[in-house]
Amino acid sequence: MISQCQKTFTALVLALGAAVLLQTWRLHSAQLLLAETQAQHAQERAAQERLARELSETNRKQEQKYRERLTEVETQAQADLALARSAVGRARDAGERLQHELAAYVERQRGAASDSTAVGNSSAKLGNADLLAELFRRADARAGELAAAADEARIRGLACEAAYDAVQAPP
Repeated sequence: MISQCQKTFTALVLALGAAVLLQTWRLHSAQLLLAETQAQHAQERAAQERLARELSETNRKQEQKYRERLTEVETQAQADLALARSAVGRARDAGERLQHELAAYVERQRGAASDSTAVGNSSAKLGNADLLAELFRRADARAGELAAAADEARIRGLACEAAYDAVQAPP
């Protein structure tokens, strides 16, 4: 017959074996859960990386469109500025021609006045005409400068508005 000690030992060995079996099963379950969690984490990470790449590409394309729009605005503004500067040059040339014509007219009037008998009265009128011609020339030159500055400021302001609108519009 089996002694009480052997029965206790056998029971202890069986209990220990059951505990080891239980712990082995729990370890295996934890390892499976860990592997499943790691796989899920890897999938989520891959999805996040893919989304980040897609968003980066979308933003890059959007920035490229904005740059293209801004380049178009800048090109148009430069063309408008060149056109305005050309118009200023033409207006300046026309003003200079008028000044030369006025100077020639005043000289003709001086010549006619020196030939006439009433030189004193004509000289006073010609002196006033010279003063008025000089004042007109200065006023015309200043008006041309102001008009050129105003035209350039307007063109640059419109370009700034167009640039703002270009980057505010959806791509």
